Amino acid sequence: MFNLMRAVRAVLWSFIGLGGRRADADKRTAQLGILPLIGVGLCMALLLIAGLLALAHFAAGT
Repeated sequence: MFNLMRAVRAVLWSFIGLGGRRADADKRTAQLGILPLIGVGLCMALLLIAGLLALAHFAAGT
């Protein structure tokens, strides 16, 4: 569970461009593994797209 939260935090920071130095990113990748980061990143991207679609649907009033 703790590794999942660390992966979510790393992905969220990278989404806004505050991932830190390259050495820090390499350390996080080594600690967490690349597959969990990719999985969390894809899930977060899908949630972002779904949220934007819902917002557009709400704003259009349909």
